[in-house]
Amino acid sequence: MSDSPPPLVEAIAAGIAHEVRNPLNALQINLGILEQELSEIVPDRRSHVYEVIGKIAGELRSLDNFVTEFLRFARPPLPRLEPVAVRPLLADLVTFIGPECARKGVSLSLAGDGGPESVLADGFQLKHAVLNLVLNALQATSSGGSIAIETGGDAERLEIAVRDSGEGIAEQALGRVFEAFFTTREGGTGLGLPIARRIVESHGGTLTVRSREGEGTVARISLPAGPRAR
Repeated sequence: MSDSPPPLVEAIAAGIAHEVRNPLNALQINLGILEQELSEIVPDRRSHVYEVIGKIAGELRSLDNFVTEFLRFARPPLPRLEPVAVRPLLADLVTFIGPECARKGVSLSLAGDGGPESVLADGFQLKHAVLNLVLNALQATSSGGSIAIETGGDAERLEIAVRDSGEGIAEQALGRVFEAFFTTREGGTGLGLPIARRIVESHGGTLTVRSREGEGTVARISLPAGPRAR
C-alpha cells in the first residue's frame, strides 16, 4: 500500500497550494479582462497577440490542474461510501472523455458483463481513478490506437481494466510508476497513478499495472463489492 503524507506534510502542502492558487486565479481573471479589452483594439482574432494570450491561458490552466492534483494527493478526502452502479458510471466516463480520445484519433470502448452490478464506493472518487488511468493510456497511445475499459470479476469482487495499444512502459520505469512526481512525459505531473492507487486502496482494493515496451499497458483495479473500504 502507498504511504500517506504525514499530517505536517499535508498542512505544508495545503499552505503552499493556497499561496499559489490565489495569485493564479488573479492571473486568470486579469488575462480574461485583458483579452476582452484587447478585442476592442484588435478585432482580428487571427492576430498573433491572441495566439500568445492562448498560450499563456493554456499554461495557467496546466498550473491550475497541477495544483488541484497536488492538493488531491497531499490531502486525499475520505471516501463517502454508497451503492454505485458500475456500468452507468463507466458509461458516463466514456461519454465524458470519448471526444478527447476521438480528437487524437484513438478509439475508446467499454466492454464486459462480468462482476457485480454495483459496489459500495465513492462514485466520484472511483470515476476519477478510472479517468486517470484512461488519461495515462491516452497519453501513451498514438492516432489509430485503441483504449478499452473492461469489467469483470464475480459476485464478491469487481475488476476494472484499462487496456491500451500504446507504446508501453520500459522495464526500468515500470517499477516507479506509482512514485509521486515520477513521469517520463513532458508536461506530466506524475500524480495520476499515485492518486488512482490511493483512491483504490482507500476502498480496500488494489491497482496493478502490467506493461511491455511496444506492446501496450493494462492497468487493473480490483475492488471488494461489499462494505470493506477503510
